[in-house]
Amino acid sequence: MLTMTDKYQKFLTTEFTIFDVETSGLNPEKDDILEIAAVKLKGGEIIDRFERLAQPTRPIPPEAEKIHGLNEIYLLVNGQNINLVIKQFLDFVGGSIIAGHNIRSFDWLFIMYYAQRFNLPKPENKLIDTLELSRQLLTLPNNTLTSVAGYFGFTHQDAHRAMSDVEMNAKVFLKLMDLLLKQEK
Repeated sequence: MLTMTDKYQKFLTTEFTIFDVETSGLNPEKDDILEIAAVKLKGGEIIDRFERLAQPTRPIPPEAEKIHGLNEIYLLVNGQNINLVIKQFLDFVGGSIIAGHNIRSFDWLFIMYYAQRFNLPKPENKLIDTLELSRQLLTLPNNTLTSVAGYFGFTHQDAHRAMSDVEMNAKVFLKLMDLLLKQEK
């Protein structure tokens, strides 16, 4: 049986990729990924970063643009083809454990859809959803990333931009994993 020290050492030597996507809507089959950001964590430290904008293939609804501030002209000039972005992201992720807030029900569905659409190997990474973990470990009125961050004393600036969300989620992930590991004593 693994001791608490063994579990903590295993956690410190495991590579995690915390990621987030910004999209033009909620449906992977009808909406575009507009931005992907990720950080790799090992030993509780950020060891690498990934951030890409993607060119939209259809108009971005005004309500989506209001949320993240990304518009078509900016993305057409500064973004890359989504096929390339997805390939680069999956290369970045490699075999690491994937973590993120609400990824099981949202972000990862977009990644899986696009991987299939572009005939890329199906990613089989293990997932840790910090939304699910926060519901399991904390008692909060709601478990948005901003609320969970606030619980741990963090102020979440620039919500709904991928890298800002990822950086905050990395802090939240480490706090939640610390709570989980302490709970399993």
